[in-house]
Amino acid sequence: MKIRGKVIKGAGLGYKTANLKVDQRFDLADGVYLAKVIYQNKEYSAMAIMGIRQDIEIYLLDFDGDLYNQTLEVEVLDKMRDLVKYEKKEDLLKKIQEDVERAKEYFNNSE
Repeated sequence: MKIRGKVIKGAGLGYKTANLKVDQRFDLADGVYLAKVIYQNKEYSAMAIMGIRQDIEIYLLDFDGDLYNQTLEVEVLDKMRDLVKYEKKEDLLKKIQEDVERAKEYFNNSE
């Protein structure tokens, strides 16, 4: 499934994500997904987090730059896991780091 949207401001937890404002409807369950992002005709490996808000959070694995107000095209690949509510911020950050490592391993092995 491909989704296009414009990057908007987000709250942030220490991981630089692109919060994507999406106008189209999509039928994906809440969760963390492996994804590919097209930005300026270049493809980036990413994770897409659905269900936190109405927008979609995108974490590009190997990107360092400002995407605010830019349009991204996201191809959602496979679901990594369901969303879980964490009592402590540290537990959430630990799980995000585990997700990032799993996603990098997936993309490194699929090249």
